Amino acid sequence: MTLKRWILFIVTFLIGLTFILSLLIYFQAKAPFKAASDDAETYVLHNNLLSQINDSYVYNSNISYHTVIGKTAKGEAKAFFIPEKKTDEPIMEVKFKDGITKEQAKELAMKDEKISKLLHVKLGVEEVGPVWEISFINKDNKLSYVYLLFDNGDWWKRISNL
Repeated sequence: MTLKRWILFIVTFLIGLTFILSLLIYFQAKAPFKAASDDAETYVLHNNLLSQINDSYVYNSNISYHTVIGKTAKGEAKAFFIPEKKTDEPIMEVKFKDGITKEQAKELAMKDEKISKLLHVKLGVEEVGPVWEISFINKDNKLSYVYLLFDNGDWWKRISNL
């Protein structure tokens, strides 16, 4: 083999190895979050809090919660907030009929802000109670957050231009 072929082989091998190691690190990093979300979903289903799960994710604040959204056996849409760590924090719940929807929260946030890209809309718990967290990239290409109260859609907090 010529020197050129050896160099090409080594470069190709290193690129492939870097790609495979990056994938392994990525999946290893996500594993604890996936396991915790699976535990929260299992808890909700096992205790008959929900019969169908539509969505679940981690919501981080002063206390991290796993938000599990779905329907009860009677067809009522609810969300449960399960504390990530086993603390004295109670498991909270909200009925979607008692507050604004995800779509309404998006509309309220987009009405007063110039959004170039919506990143996510999450339901979570803050010190004021259940809130919708809307994160987006604004017209100036800066990260921004808007927090709306779940029960009435009032603005609670805004963090702009990060």
